[in-house]
Formats: sequence, structure tokens, C-alpha cells
Amino acid sequence: MEPKLTSPSVVREVLASLGIRPLKRLGQNFLVDFNLRERIVAGLELAPGERVVEIGPGLGAITQGLLERGGDVHAIEIDHALAAHLRSFFGTGLQVHEGDALEMDLGALLGRSGKLVGNLPYYISTPLIAAVLEARPSVAVLMVQSEVAERLKAPPGSSERGALTLLREYAADVEPWARAGPSQFYPPPQVSSQVVRLHMRPSTLDLPWAVIRPVVAVAFRFRRKTLLRALREGLGLGPGDAERALRAAGIDPQRRGETLSLEEFGQLAASLGERGEVAGADGAGDAPI
Repeated sequence: MEPKLTSPSVVREVLASLGIRPLKRLGQNFLVDFNLRERIVAGLELAPGERVVEIGPGLGAITQGLLERGGDVHAIEIDHALAAHLRSFFGTGLQVHEGDALEMDLGALLGRSGKLVGNLPYYISTPLIAAVLEARPSVAVLMVQSEVAERLKAPPGSSERGALTLLREYAADVEPWARAGPSQFYPPPQVSSQVVRLHMRPSTLDLPWAVIRPVVAVAFRFRRKTLLRALREGLGLGPGDAERALRAAGIDPQRRGETLSLEEFGQLAASLGERGEVAGADGAGDAPI
């Protein structure tokens, strides 16, 4: 019988045997709560043989639950020692992809209808969620820092709304799934976490991700500035071009990005796209979220 990887004593023993000291810079806080593990796995509604990609498996607590349900599991782990442990512990039943999830083709790993789960490192959770939304798993169950979860769920008018909120609204519905306190991890983090479940769906906008993403990202990167200035500085538009695009979209150039609805962002992105401004903006597609 395999040891229970949600047991605090087992986690400490395995880490000691591997000579691993959890690294804060990699967000290495290992899940040690069986009930929470089961809640996370249940959220995927995984059928035997179904493809599931796991980001940040660590020692394999969630991985173990996925394999017990017969999942075709592909685990992405950046730490070499942990990747070696996963291969040794689970054998050929697990596909381990060693490296940075942000540098991997998540869409290719997911296939046509794969699902995704992850205890996301806090320091890169925002760009990782954006990558997950772009890859479009059918369902994603993500453990994130509570403030990131609130951003994903933020309703119109909330001060928590940001670029990630709008991109989530573009791609998926969000469902609060569970809460997690520091005591449910080893070592305990200094923040609380939440688990959210994302259900991908067709966008309400008739625009591709590559067109809407840079416009949203730039508007919130310069969220304290008017949209006129944000477009000029973020996309390198001339003042006349930026104003014409905004007015063609029916948006006051003096508004700020945080006041726009997803539909208004769609109108603006379409207006910019008609002029070739998004496609021609250097680095716009890589604007940070």
C-alpha cells in the first residue's frame, strides 16, 4: 500500500529522504490535508482514462488522488529532485514533464478536452492563470492565494477587478470551491488560499484571445492613467490614433480601464483591430497581466 502523501509525518519523512528543504522562492508548501485533497480532485469530475494536467504536483498528494481515479495524468514540475521523486514513486503510471509551466504548451498537453488542476505557486499565479485561460481546459480546479481568487471573482464595480478578472470573464465561469488555511500545508504559508473551479465556455465576444488580451493588459498596466494615455504609452499609438479608436468604440478617452465592462473592451479591441493597431504594437501580446 502506498504511503498517504497528505500525512504531515509522511511528507516530512519523504522530504528528509530526498534531502529537500522547501523553497519559498518556488512556493513549495505541500498539501497535508486529505479532505481538502479529496475536495480538489472531486471538482474535476474525472472519468477513468480522462486526460488531466497537473501544475506543481510537489510530492504528489493530488497526483495520488488523480491516479486512484484512473486519470491519464501529466504532471508539470520545475524542481528536478521532486520530478525524480514523482517518476520513482508513481512509475510508468504518471507522465512527468520537468520544467517551467509558463514555458510549456499547455494546450498541446491538454489535448482536445483535457482538464487541469494545480496548487499554483503564489509568485507566478497570475501569469499562470492567464496561460490556463488561453489553453482552455474543459475544467480547471486551481488553488491560489485568496487575493487572487477574489480578483477572479470580482463583480463589476469592485475595486478588486483587474486584467485577470476581464480575461476570466472572456473565457470562463468561476465557482468558489474550497478555502484553505496555513495549517493545511507544510510548511505553513503566511497567507490563506482558496480553491476555485473554472468552467470554460465560448466567449461572449466575437474576438480571438490574441486581440482582446493585449488591450486588457495594457489598460490595467496603466490603470491610474486615462485610456487615451494608456493606449499611447502601452501600444505606442499617436494621440490622434488612440482618440479615434476610442471614439469609434463609443468610449470617452478620459475614462480609465478599470471602469470598462468586458463588452466595452471588446468594442475597443475591435476598433483597434480594424486599424491594425493591436497586431502592430511591439510587445503588446506580452504585456504583463
